[in-house]
Amino acid sequence: MQKPEIPLSEERRLQILQQTQLLDTDPEARFDRITRLVQQCFNVKIVLISLVDRERQFLKSRQGLDVCETHRDISFCGHAILADDVFEVYDAQQDARFDDNPLVTTSPFIRFYAGAPLTLANERIGTLCLIDEVPRRLSKRERQSLKQFAELIEQEINDRLQEHAHEQLAARELMYRSVLEGTRIGTWQWNVQTGETTFNERWAEMAGYTLAELAPISISTWFDLAHPGDVEQSNRLLEQHFRGESAFYDCKCRIRHRTGDWIWVHDRGRVISWTDDGKPLMMYGTHADITAQKQAELEIKASRDQFQALVSNIPGITYRCMVDKNWTMLFMSGNIDPVSGYPASDFINNKVRTYASVIHPEDRAWLEKAVDQAVAEQQSWQLQYRVIHKNGEIHWVEERGKADYAEDGKVRFLDGFILDISEEKLAKHKLSALASQLPGAVYQYQQWPDGRVAFPYASNAMERVYGISLEQLKKDASMAFAKIHPEDLTGLVESIEQSRLTLAEWYHEYRVINEDKSIIWLSGSSQPEAMPDGSTLWHGYIQDITTIKQYYLQLEQVNRELKMAQQRLDSASKNAAIGFWQASLVTGELWWSPMIYQLFGFDEQDIKPSIALFKSIVHPDDRQLVEQSELMAQETGVHDVIHRIIRPDGTICWVHGVAKLLPLTENPEKLLVGSVQDVTERMILQQLKDEFIATVSHELRTPLTAIKGALSLLNAGARDQISDKMQKMLQIASSNTGRLSNLINDLLDIEKLTAGKVQLNIQPLHVATELQQALENLLLYAEQYKITLNIEQCDDRLCVLADAMRLQQVLTNLISNAVKFSYPEGTVAINAEHLGDKVQISITDNGIGIDPEFTHRVFERFAQADGSNNRQTGGTGLGLAICKELIEQMQGTISFDSVLAEGSTFRFVLPYCQKPDFISVVQEDPDE
Repeated sequence: MQKPEIPLSEERRLQILQQTQLLDTDPEARFDRITRLVQQCFNVKIVLISLVDRERQFLKSRQGLDVCETHRDISFCGHAILADDVFEVYDAQQDARFDDNPLVTTSPFIRFYAGAPLTLANERIGTLCLIDEVPRRLSKRERQSLKQFAELIEQEINDRLQEHAHEQLAARELMYRSVLEGTRIGTWQWNVQTGETTFNERWAEMAGYTLAELAPISISTWFDLAHPGDVEQSNRLLEQHFRGESAFYDCKCRIRHRTGDWIWVHDRGRVISWTDDGKPLMMYGTHADITAQKQAELEIKASRDQFQALVSNIPGITYRCMVDKNWTMLFMSGNIDPVSGYPASDFINNKVRTYASVIHPEDRAWLEKAVDQAVAEQQSWQLQYRVIHKNGEIHWVEERGKADYAEDGKVRFLDGFILDISEEKLAKHKLSALASQLPGAVYQYQQWPDGRVAFPYASNAMERVYGISLEQLKKDASMAFAKIHPEDLTGLVESIEQSRLTLAEWYHEYRVINEDKSIIWLSGSSQPEAMPDGSTLWHGYIQDITTIKQYYLQLEQVNRELKMAQQRLDSASKNAAIGFWQASLVTGELWWSPMIYQLFGFDEQDIKPSIALFKSIVHPDDRQLVEQSELMAQETGVHDVIHRIIRPDGTICWVHGVAKLLPLTENPEKLLVGSVQDVTERMILQQLKDEFIATVSHELRTPLTAIKGALSLLNAGARDQISDKMQKMLQIASSNTGRLSNLINDLLDIEKLTAGKVQLNIQPLHVATELQQALENLLLYAEQYKITLNIEQCDDRLCVLADAMRLQQVLTNLISNAVKFSYPEGTVAINAEHLGDKVQISITDNGIGIDPEFTHRVFERFAQADGSNNRQTGGTGLGLAICKELIEQMQGTISFDSVLAEGSTFRFVLPYCQKPDFISVVQEDPDE
C-alpha cells in the first residue's frame, strides 16, 4: 500500500483548513444537499466531502458511509489533493498503490474512486469524491461535472465564512454603539474676555471633585488642573480657532485627578459670540473622559485594522446605506471594484455615482419594491439581480440584507452583503445543460403534511417521462400519479411513505401509461430530506428502463438456457473425463473445472489452482515441451501438447492439453482457454503399437528385400518367356512390394525419431539451393499431375541450421503432398522469408484443402482424410508425422492452414544463421 505524500505547503494548507472552522462540526444541509445530488447524478454508492487533516480525513458530508473520519495514511483523498485535476482510480484491486489498502480489502470495498480537489486560498484542503464497489471510468463530461460540483462546494464554504464574518461584524458594531451611548459628557462655558467660567457637575466628577469643592470657579480652575505639558498645545489650538482657521477648538489633553493621577479628556468647544471689535466673547464646549479610550486606543486601532482586513478579504461586498432611492452608501468595502469596475470611494455619499446607477435597468424597479416590502415587514431579504460592469459586462450578484431600526421603529440605515454569483449562475446553467443531456430526469419531489405534492425542480426530461409540463408539475404533482399503472400505484405510494417515515433512500420500479396507451417502465431513486416546515423533500433521478426490462426478460431466458447448457457441459465433461481451464499468460492466474481436480488427483476443497501448482506436477522431462508449446501459442494462437504429470500419490499419467489464445485485440491479459484429457491408456496403446510396428518392420524388411530383388530380376530378364498376363501380375507384385517397402521405411523412420535414435548433421544450409534441388527432384512427378512448381520468394542470402538430407526429406514430402492434392493445371508456390532469428518456408497449393473436422489429426500417425481402401492419392499416412518430428528435432516448428476446396499452406520455421563464406551459388551464364 502506498501512503499519500505530504504537500510542500502542508503547514499553510492546514492553517487554511483550520480557518474554515469545518473540522469536527455536525453535518450541514447546505453540503448534504450537494452530495445527495452528486450521488444521484453519478449513480455511485458513496459520495463524500473529505477534509484532509494532519493525520486523518474528516468527512464533513457523507452519502452511503457511516464513519465520519479515517486515517490519512489509508485515504485515497490524501493522493487526490496532490494535483489540481480529478484524481481517478479505475480499479483499486488492480492498482499497486491500493490493492492491499484496508478500504479496498474490507468495507467499504472500494474499487472505483474519483476525487476533485477543494481549493481555498490556493490550497487544496480536501476533496469531493465518488466511491463505488465496481470498476468504472468517468467520461470527459463527467469529470468536468465533478469539478463543477467541487467549485459549488468551495463557494458554499466561502459563503459560510462570509456569514460568520458578518455576524462578528454586527456584534462588534453593537459593542461600539453601547460604548458611545454609555459615555457621560462634561460641559463648560467660558467668557473669553472676563475669564468667567461655568462647569457642570460631570466636569468636576471626572477629576474626582464636586463643584462646591472647586469653588470659586474660573478659567484658572481649568489651568490649575491641566497638565503643564498640554497647555501650549491647548493655547495654540485656541488661537487657530479664534483666527477662524478651524471651525472648532478640539484638543485631547490631561488633567490631574484628585488622587494625583492624570486622566485624559477630550476638550471640544466653539466661539458662539464675538465683541463688537471682533474679539471672541462667549465660548461653549464639552469635556469627555477618554482615559479608558486612550488606553484602548491602540487596541481599537488594531481591531479596526483587523476588521478592515477581514472585510477586504471577504469575496463579497459589505455595505451600510441610507434608505433612499439612490441607496446612498455610508460604507462599502473595496470588493465592489471587480463587480462594478468602480472603486468604493465613488459610491460613498454618492461622491461620483450612486449604487443604483450600476444596477441593471430591468432589475431596479422590482428590486426596490422587494427591499421596501422586507423593510416594512422587518424581515431580512435575499435577492439576486444584475450589475452592469464599467466595461459593459453583466455580473449576477446575490444581496442579503436587513434594516437597522431606531427605538421609535424608524429605519436608520440598511446593512447588507453582496456576493458576485456570476460563476455560480454559469455553473447552474451548465448543470441544467448537463441534466438535459442525461437519459433520465433529475428532480426534487416535495410532499407536505396536508397532502400537497409538487416537483419544485425537474429537468426537461420530466416532461417526456410523464407528458406533463414542468410548470404544472411545479404546482401539483398529483397529475403525475394519474399516469401510474393501476397495478403499480399502491406499491409506489407505500414505498414513498416508508421513505418519508424512515428518511431512507427511496427506490422503486413502476409502469406509466402514455397517452397512446403504450406502457413504459420507469426506475426512480432519491434521497429524502426533512424540511423545517414539516414537509419532506426528495432529491432524485428517474429514467426510462423499458428497453432494459425487455433485455432483462430475455436475459432470464438466456440464463436458464445457459444453466442447462452448463449442466450438460458438466455432465459431458464428467462422462468424457475432460476438464476445462483458463489461464492468463500476463497475470499468471489459472482457473480449472472440477473435473481437473479428479484428473490431477487433488482435493477441490484444499487446493487453489495456480500456474505454479500446475508446473510443479508436470513431469521434469516434459516441462520444456510444455513451455515451448505455450510460447508457440503466442505466435500461432494454438497450444497443443501431450505430456506426463505426477499425481500427489506418485502415479504418472499422460494428459493431452489443447487450448486457443483469444485474439489479442480483445484479450489484453493473453487468456488461453482450453481443455485437458487423460490419455494414459491411449499412450500405452501407442507405445505397444510402436513396439509392434518396430518388430514387424524389422522382421518384414529382410524377406521383403529378397522378394523385391527377385521380382526385379524376373521383370528384367524373363519378359520374353512369360505371357502378358503373367507380366502384368509381376508388375503389380513389384509395385505393391515397392509401396510396402516405403511403408516399412517410414515406419522405421518414425520409430527412430520417436526413440531419439536419428543422428542429425546440423550445418548451415543455403535455402535457395535446397529449394531448387527439391524442385528439380520433383519436376517429373509434378508433370504427371500437370502441376507447375514455382519458387516465388527467396532471398539469396538466407541460410538455416539443419540436416541437409532430412531437410530434403521434409521438402519432398510437403511438395509431393501439395502436388498430389492439387487440381490439374494448378500451381504449387514455394516461398522463404526471414523472421527475426528464424526462417519460414511455406508450400502453398490451390487444391482440395483439408476438412475442418480433420485438422486436429493432420500430424498424427496413419492419419488420412480419405480412409478408404481405394484412395486415389495413395500414401502411408506417416509422411506429415515424420515431417513434424524432423522439424522439431531440428529446433523448428511446423503448422498449416487450409480452406476446403480452395487449397492449403504448410509452413515450417528453422533457426536462421549468417551465410558462411564457403556457401556460394553458381549461376549459369545464359550465353553458354
